[in-house]
Amino acid sequence: MSGFYSEKGVNYGLVILIAVLAAVISSVVTYKATAGSGAKFAIIDIPRVLMSSKDVAALKSERDAQINELQKMAKDANVKIEAEKDKAARKKLSEKYLAEINEKKDGYDKVYASAIQASDQKLNELILSVAKKEGLAVVIKKEAVISGGTDITESVIDLVK
Repeated sequence: MSGFYSEKGVNYGLVILIAVLAAVISSVVTYKATAGSGAKFAIIDIPRVLMSSKDVAALKSERDAQINELQKMAKDANVKIEAEKDKAARKKLSEKYLAEINEKKDGYDKVYASAIQASDQKLNELILSVAKKEGLAVVIKKEAVISGGTDITESVIDLVK
């Protein structure tokens, strides 16, 4: 009887032969996938790109303005609360202004998160378009690579300015 089992038990010779064949086939497939013209990959310095981005600068400016507005609201609220002599009325005013400020902050946070997500998506599309244009199959953050790769940072910076 042939196969994995014989009358004496498991046919270890056949199992070992299949394992060796699987390893050889796997090695050949891996070699074919990465050899030939060589695996081409890009590296990119994301922090440099972000610092050069006009979109990111605009988001930061808008966020700073929002924070300033919230700080002004809090300052104005504190003045009004301190002007109130009645302790119960002060507490009520404090709760009212805190709720208003938190509501405004939550609205700003939602808009900001949405804008960040859209900016990230746009940046990823730009990075992929540069990599594709240069015939690079993979893009890796520069800080994750010790050596090698085609640096596409400057090409992407040119697009985000």
